[in-house]
Amino acid sequence: MRIKTWKKVIAMFILCIALATQSLSVQAAQTIPTTTVAESQTTDSTVTELSTAKAKKKKSYTKKDLRLMSAIIFCEAGSESYAGKKAVGIVVMNRVRSKIYPNTVKGVIYQKYQFSPVRNGAMSRALKAYDDGKFTTKNHKECIKAAKAVLKGDTKVTYKGKKIQMKSYLFFSGYVKNHRLKIGNHMFK
Repeated sequence: MRIKTWKKVIAMFILCIALATQSLSVQAAQTIPTTTVAESQTTDSTVTELSTAKAKKKKSYTKKDLRLMSAIIFCEAGSESYAGKKAVGIVVMNRVRSKIYPNTVKGVIYQKYQFSPVRNGAMSRALKAYDDGKFTTKNHKECIKAAKAVLKGDTKVTYKGKKIQMKSYLFFSGYVKNHRLKIGNHMFK
């Protein structure tokens, strides 16, 4: 069958389901006892509250991604301000979204020659500390907080009272030629 024919069949199927649903709704409305406006509003708001609460609980990242992101942020910016920690995480996530880098957190972090903590063993030590439940200092907790924020899609940092959008930043280091932003000991481009 041609694609256009399939599209027509699918459209007709969806239309039939919509009409059947509407018919059932009308029949159900005729048999359900009437409620007051206040009862109706309470029910609607309760449903909305439940679905909103459920949406807030849903995470957009895995435990593995949180573990890796927290560790790389700690290794690269553990002694930096929260803005510096978050900025490092944003660069990692920008690379994940970029077409020129791997499309996973793990792929970006372990890409050859990209992050020195992977090469020098610091990443392995940080992951072991994370796994052993030793990510408990203020700096560790800030790294986890920053990791959660960037994994949820946050691309802004607040530094020296200014909100800075970092969607396009792909590099950071102690020295970056033609950098556009400096936070603590890191330059970003």
